[in-house]
Amino acid sequence: MKQSFKVSIQPDGKTVHVLDGTSIYEALGEAGIIIKSECGGSGVCGSCKVRVIEGKYEQHGSERHLSKEEIDKGLVLACSARVLGDMKVEIPTVSRVFEQKILTRGLTKEVSLSPGIRKLFIEAPEPSLEDVRPDLERVMDALGDGRKRKFPLELLRAFPDRLREGEWKATVILTDDEIVGIESGNTTGRHYGIAFDIGTTTVVGYLIDLTKGIEIGVASRTNPQTSYGDDVITRIHFASSTADGLEKLHGQIVSCINEITEELVSTSGIEREWIYMIIATGNTTMSHLFLGISPKYLALNPYVGVLRGGFETAASELGVRISPFGRAYTMPNIAGFVGGDTVAMILASELNKSREIKFAIDIGTNGELVMGNRDRLVACSTAAGPAFEGARITHGMRASDGAIEKVIIENGGISINTIGNKPPIGICGTALIDSIAELRKLGVIDEQGKMLRKEQLPDGTPGFIRERLINHDTYRASFVLVDGSETQTGLPILLTQKDIRETQLAKGAILAGYEILKETLGVEDKDIKEVLLAGAFGNYIRRENAKIIGLLPDIPLQKIRFIGNAAGSGAKMLLVKNELREEASRISADTEYIELAVNINFQKTFTEAMFFPLLLNNG
Repeated sequence: MKQSFKVSIQPDGKTVHVLDGTSIYEALGEAGIIIKSECGGSGVCGSCKVRVIEGKYEQHGSERHLSKEEIDKGLVLACSARVLGDMKVEIPTVSRVFEQKILTRGLTKEVSLSPGIRKLFIEAPEPSLEDVRPDLERVMDALGDGRKRKFPLELLRAFPDRLREGEWKATVILTDDEIVGIESGNTTGRHYGIAFDIGTTTVVGYLIDLTKGIEIGVASRTNPQTSYGDDVITRIHFASSTADGLEKLHGQIVSCINEITEELVSTSGIEREWIYMIIATGNTTMSHLFLGISPKYLALNPYVGVLRGGFETAASELGVRISPFGRAYTMPNIAGFVGGDTVAMILASELNKSREIKFAIDIGTNGELVMGNRDRLVACSTAAGPAFEGARITHGMRASDGAIEKVIIENGGISINTIGNKPPIGICGTALIDSIAELRKLGVIDEQGKMLRKEQLPDGTPGFIRERLINHDTYRASFVLVDGSETQTGLPILLTQKDIRETQLAKGAILAGYEILKETLGVEDKDIKEVLLAGAFGNYIRRENAKIIGLLPDIPLQKIRFIGNAAGSGAKMLLVKNELREEASRISADTEYIELAVNINFQKTFTEAMFFPLLLNNG
């Protein structure tokens, strides 16, 4: 029989008991502590560093990710170190995942009020010897529309008491074709729903008063599934290769939704039982995991999911804690890697109704791209987001407190701005773009993406720039953005040659996708009326710098418009107006999906797109 050992976690002050041979990474997860791990704890990325203060353990494979100095300090990879005795562990700041800056605002669209679940107050005549109609028939007659509706057995069991408790005055809860609940008395004034945008990295919930169609609360969380990997491919692998992987990922996203729900009801002063509908949107993998459906074949050629259309079920069937009569609806997808969040973005931006050609892009953990107008829409997906969310960047991190989010080089110095105005810990995606763009303008980075050494710099390069260029043993050519004396960790924050290459791969994939969509539609840059930037990252980047590095196409800046969390906006629209489900279904069916992996021009286009544009007037 295996022994159980105590793992104490500092400075959190938490303690868990785990079985002999459990990884430190798993122990931290049991304690509810998420640390960095782009690979989901598979020992590949080397980012889950922790320090063992005391205790017995064994490790395999940590050494190749750790310097001699780190090993001497007792650092190990949490995923590669196995607990063999009582242990005390410290989590360094650089390994922590902090609650990040999450975009909750999006487009505002006015739509008529007709939610998918309705509440109707009825007054049915009391039975008598002269009127012996059964209870169900009385309710159907009182509804007055002559429609035949389905009803669950559980509801029939509740009818007798609910009707008589309210003295034959009751509120019937119904969808278009089914009666789903009944409440005594008139409860029509208590009718709410929540629209959820389930992102790979973040989850946002919007509480809507369905009697008025207004938003009364918003709450957000980092998606707890990140503890099993930063990207969808890693999570698909975990769900498919681990015995209870799918159950764990499904359970985590449902727990997150329930936590957000509890926060919303607490801050708004309503009761959880008054929430009757949730609408969930997300990429295809997130939709599958939320429904508890295996996403295994999304990662296998030809990348096919289990369902494409929207799906409705009882919320309780998913473990979502709202009204016992509550329903849950997931938005339709477009393809394996273009999901309901893209459908919601198209719906909210009205791209499907535009006369002119527009290009919409949501740069998250994945990049979803859509181009076209009311006559034809084409879409594709690129695996571009991890670098822009800090993954695989030397000192990268998500957009949370202490992250450098803005870099400006001018007037003989470097100015930075951090989220929360805290001492810097690392660099997030917006500042990554800024840093490369600023150094590109100074000639420190050439068109091919090479960071020049001091002796290679052009004449006239400022002295303070030369001083910050170093030849690092591990990272080769590097640029010191912030000296160690100014950071929370005491270590300098660098932009390295490796970071530039990772950025080139990410931006090259997005720009190549854009070029393939143009080619498919037979249009040129001049034909694009607008570029719509959706999502948190798209909302915070500086357009000029994004153009300088070639992340955005070479079109006038006034044509580039931020549209915020358009996926969340689209979900809210469906929550308020049920008829929009049909429009969302048409968008799903009519949008053409381009699989870049099989496009004969993609590899050549991608290679060319990795280069940085020549420095011209970018206004």
